[in-house]
Amino acid sequence: MSKPILLFFILFSLNIHAQSGVIQGTVQDGNGEPLWGSNVYLLGTPLGASTDSAGYYKIENIPINKYTLVCDYIGYRSEEKSIYISEFDIEEDDQSEQSYLEKIGLEEGGDDSDLEILKGKNLGKVDFILEEDVFNSQEVVVTGVASERSVEVSEVAVTRLKPRKFNESTSYTDFGSLLMAKVSGLDIRKASGTVGGGFRFDMRAGGGLNGNEQPVVYIDGMRVVNDEIGGAGSNALTTGGQGISTLLDFNPDDIENIEILKGPAAATSYGTNGSNGVVFIETKKGNAGQDGPVFNYKQTTGRNSPQFSVDKGFQNRDLFHSLLSDGAIRDNYFSMSGGDYTFRHFISLSRRHEEGMVMWKDKNYFDRNTLRANFDIIPQDNLTLSFNTSYSTIDATMPPSDNHIYSVSYNTLVAYNPWQESDSASISQLGINFKTKRLISSASIKYYPFSNVYRFGLNTFQLHAKLGFDDAERHNSNLFPAGYNYALFNSGTKALEKTNERNTILDLGAAHNYRIGQIISTSSLSAQFFDRKWEGVEIARDSFGQNAVTDIGSGSNITVAGEWIGNSRDAGAILTQEMSFLDQYFLTLSYRKDYSSALGSSSRSIGYPGVRFSTRLDKFDFIPGQFQMLKFRAAYGESGVLPAHTDGQNLLWSGSVGGNGSGAMISGVGNPDIEPERIKELEWGLDMTWGNLFSLEISSYQQWAENSVIYRPLSPSLGYGNLSKPDNIGSMEMEGFEALLRASPIRKKDLNVNLSLSYSWNDNTIKKMGDPVFDNYGLVTIREGYPKYSLWGQKVTGSRIDTFNLALLGLDGSIPYFDPLNGFLLEDEGFIDRLVPEHTGNFSVNVDYKLFDFFMLFERKTGFSTAVGGMWWATGPNNNGHTGWLSSMQKLGLDGLFASLNAIPIEMTRQVTPIISEEEVVGTIDYNVYEATGGAVILPIAIPGREEEWANTTNEFAQAHPGFSSNYAEDGSFTRLREVSFGVKLDRYLPLLKLDNAISGLRIFASANNVKLWRPKGTVGVDPELNMSGAITGPIGTTGTGYRSVEVHTMPYPTTYNFGLNIRF
Repeated sequence: MSKPILLFFILFSLNIHAQSGVIQGTVQDGNGEPLWGSNVYLLGTPLGASTDSAGYYKIENIPINKYTLVCDYIGYRSEEKSIYISEFDIEEDDQSEQSYLEKIGLEEGGDDSDLEILKGKNLGKVDFILEEDVFNSQEVVVTGVASERSVEVSEVAVTRLKPRKFNESTSYTDFGSLLMAKVSGLDIRKASGTVGGGFRFDMRAGGGLNGNEQPVVYIDGMRVVNDEIGGAGSNALTTGGQGISTLLDFNPDDIENIEILKGPAAATSYGTNGSNGVVFIETKKGNAGQDGPVFNYKQTTGRNSPQFSVDKGFQNRDLFHSLLSDGAIRDNYFSMSGGDYTFRHFISLSRRHEEGMVMWKDKNYFDRNTLRANFDIIPQDNLTLSFNTSYSTIDATMPPSDNHIYSVSYNTLVAYNPWQESDSASISQLGINFKTKRLISSASIKYYPFSNVYRFGLNTFQLHAKLGFDDAERHNSNLFPAGYNYALFNSGTKALEKTNERNTILDLGAAHNYRIGQIISTSSLSAQFFDRKWEGVEIARDSFGQNAVTDIGSGSNITVAGEWIGNSRDAGAILTQEMSFLDQYFLTLSYRKDYSSALGSSSRSIGYPGVRFSTRLDKFDFIPGQFQMLKFRAAYGESGVLPAHTDGQNLLWSGSVGGNGSGAMISGVGNPDIEPERIKELEWGLDMTWGNLFSLEISSYQQWAENSVIYRPLSPSLGYGNLSKPDNIGSMEMEGFEALLRASPIRKKDLNVNLSLSYSWNDNTIKKMGDPVFDNYGLVTIREGYPKYSLWGQKVTGSRIDTFNLALLGLDGSIPYFDPLNGFLLEDEGFIDRLVPEHTGNFSVNVDYKLFDFFMLFERKTGFSTAVGGMWWATGPNNNGHTGWLSSMQKLGLDGLFASLNAIPIEMTRQVTPIISEEEVVGTIDYNVYEATGGAVILPIAIPGREEEWANTTNEFAQAHPGFSSNYAEDGSFTRLREVSFGVKLDRYLPLLKLDNAISGLRIFASANNVKLWRPKGTVGVDPELNMSGAITGPIGTTGTGYRSVEVHTMPYPTTYNFGLNIRF
């Protein structure tokens, strides 16, 4: 038998039959403080332990072999030690010159004589002193399917956020509120200030032309649906544009870690799911320790306060604000964490009640209850199991407070005479109720089938699998009770909608880590399967006899009825090869093959390649030693966006009822050759850390979108009515730059100061798409040669003053006059500005001083415009809820003329309702000319001596004219104080309070969100981030989508105040 085979046989036999060893010791920080919950483990094996409150750990039953012992703790740099476990204890046999391998008859490798290697059977005092990793450069992050790298060697930019400290100082409603202004390259904005409303992601330059512009979200490895419910639909079921977010089902307090892949170069291995980025949310795990479980309780009380003020030009602004009041916030969160290295558990319970700002709180709230249970089990040395389950219920009621004719703002601000569509008593009855029950559960397994076979690195060969499902049941209802004043529903209407959705994932994979000379490689093959099923039914009835009976069966007429069912599937196979050379050069190659039911019959699969490279420049001798890390990275990758679910179907039919009975009609035209939009990205960057003083991450990228799906209207002569057909005809180019600077200028025992500054620039240009697409107002366009979502129109630069020749009337001279119907100076119709910020920046300060901690976060966005559609609507003829145009009309003395033309009601003339003083009148009608022509010629002229003021006022009149929607576009730039928080740790006072036997930690905090907004002088919109289309964008080519940064009576953001305490038992 050859010597290698004999060695393998002996080692294998010894691992089974030999006595086992023990390692024990402590883990402390640089100040000698124990690090409770540190993980100490033998690399490449499932053997390990966690430290207790004294920092002590113990690993038992270790088979004879050579190991690398690793110690890591969140926020500290990992340390490694080489360990030999033998049958001979070094302390008992310290006179022997033989190594343990020699004593059992085996040759010892050359490296085994290293004095740093610890040898023996019972190794005690194997202690670690960990250095703080100020900028988390050693942190391991997800870089792809079945692929993880430390930040120090990652070839792509991976943004990471640990919310634990934020959650200790405030209470966030949802995941989007937690992330706002904390990630470079990611712009998050809430669509409105209505409680429960969704939030919109802008990842880099937008991720191409297609899709809903939302990233794929994974929670504990389970892909979850990120939709908006109730934003659009029949009149009886819509909130007016803003819906409830499905991510509201999750409690942000459960989140331990968030990682974000921002583009195709990083998300190639996610294929058609990764073009808009991938967000990984990891919830909390059990803290292993030997002191028993740890209990935490967090109680928060707060309020949503309407600190904003609408423009003073709204005539009924006081009435509007009188209908708003503070909304209460109450949040209770309890968690239990514990276990040991082989079994860890985390369980949490929470209940949140939050009210909006509309005064009728029973129609403006949401209640959320959550339960989470996470378990991690190591039943044997080569097997790891994880189980994650969450259950939540939502009971929310949203008033029609956004872009709706029955909203408070519409009925108070649009018209001079309020309550045009309804009255306060009727509106107080309205609110769409959303009820949700959602269960998300997943189970994963990691298995090392050859954990005792060390030849060829087979001990690292890993099989992994995950099975999970996301099951949601939703029940939505809305009631317009009979006996109230609703223009469209005076006889009473009730609508019900019930939906069920189940998403199932299955991930399978294998990975093998091995060494070839100086090259360490990891080869992996994975497969992902995703199945989505949904069904629903909707019905609405009207003509209820009385408001006391609201059962839907008592309605006389069915106004809406429908049902739907759907199923989509997609799958992908991913091959990845990772390599590192000399621990300095790193290369990853990947290829993904995708299959989807959404693809046309001619293109059932599509492939996406990726290549990534990085090198540690700080390991070159010529680089100054102060660089803890200096890394260059570059990556290229491709991903895509799937067409809509039925785009690959040639024809779709739906039921229809007509005068001759029921039948079927064509409801959709598809394209069997349809393919996904393909997005290519080239990214490069530089990451550096200079001692513990500062770190800098910079990234630049270019993206190219091809085969974008555009919906082109079909010719009516084809017999398909107003239907559109999807085609792969679009293309788009995108580019950008991101930078993140973090500094820690002061690090002392009692004082730590941390600063963070981020900046991102994003730009895009549509290269090809066919005919331009407009929104319903003709203001927002998507067209070739311009950024996606552009303001378009004719800019009014001022008024045109003409001269009337009095000789036409037989008189001498001439007179300047202004034509209020046609006397406008206009630019050619064209591009006005983009609607998505081109530049974004964030700055934060975090100070820890003895017992106190303080955090402040600023946000800055520039390079875009917004449209104040609510003011435009209120300025229009016969509304005049805003005085912008009307005041200049009265100053020019034109109000009587416009009343005679029925452009304004007679009560809005200065004689009836003066909104200016007599001294402000600068214009009149030339009655001499009027009388000379028998009323045929009306010349608006200046009052003698007021010519300059009159000319300026004509400009005001022209630039406020509601006939030009571009008049209501304004600079969207702003600076916002997004968050402020303050906390006090009272742990040291527990003995004085005689509470130290009951609790081990006590902290109180206060915080405020959306504290202050600064905007350029002359802007009138309440908030430039509001938009009327909600959080989800429809496909390009459909009607009326894309109201980015266009606000029409959307509820502004509240200022949120929170006060609370954290207790640890």
